[in-house]
Amino acid sequence: MITLHLDDAVIKSLSANELNILKFVYEHGETILNMSIQEFSSQVSYSTSTVLRFCRKLGYSGFAEFKYMLRSQAKEKEKPSEPAGQQDFNISRYMDMLNFNMEGTSSLISEDQLMRTFRYFDSGCPIYIWAPGGITSILSNYFEKLLVSIGRQNVYLLESAKMATHILQHLNSNCLLILISATGTFEPTIRLGKLASMNHIPILTITPYTNNVVADLGTISFRFFTNQRENRGAEFTSRLPVFYVIHIIIRCYLQYKRQGGFHDTTV
Repeated sequence: MITLHLDDAVIKSLSANELNILKFVYEHGETILNMSIQEFSSQVSYSTSTVLRFCRKLGYSGFAEFKYMLRSQAKEKEKPSEPAGQQDFNISRYMDMLNFNMEGTSSLISEDQLMRTFRYFDSGCPIYIWAPGGITSILSNYFEKLLVSIGRQNVYLLESAKMATHILQHLNSNCLLILISATGTFEPTIRLGKLASMNHIPILTITPYTNNVVADLGTISFRFFTNQRENRGAEFTSRLPVFYVIHIIIRCYLQYKRQGGFHDTTV
């Protein structure tokens, strides 16, 4: 049986229909792990919009994130007990976790997100990528170099918060800002996102699956699954799923271009 840890306020917020969905999850949780939202909606006899409201009231961004939590819980139950002293080092478990995060990330990428992104790529508008430093700047550089390598011009890295603020203050909506965040809570990134939003600048975000401020600022919001980690007090969260998201965007764009792309490049 699935166990959901819900506080009293969440339970009270659920409608009668949503309580019925919750009952179904408790009784059949493991059977829905491979269902699409349409299949699950058919099983519980409620609309997909009702299912989405249910997931969001429980604190998840959507059905994919809800299923990810259920899968995580199922995997925890499957783990064999280990002798003391061996629980912190298990290569197979770590590799399984990485594969699990990649599969979960893949389920969060939709054709609609990609096609909306491709409209900006096709428009020729300037693309600005925020590079806040540290490991995230490696991701920003990677994205910038891939865009240039496929022939996309007018791509610029913003490597200084002061310069980025100055540039964004003088831009209009005919551009695209890309924000990448391993946590979705990094204050300099949030400040730039809010400034861009105030100036009606479209924003593409790549952030964790959890609810976060950076994702909320996105015009197009890509999500990834990962486990937030620290190593001796330093942030040590894996960026592998972010590389995967960037790679998928570029590879799908190349395929889309081979098939003719859009005839209308208005964004």
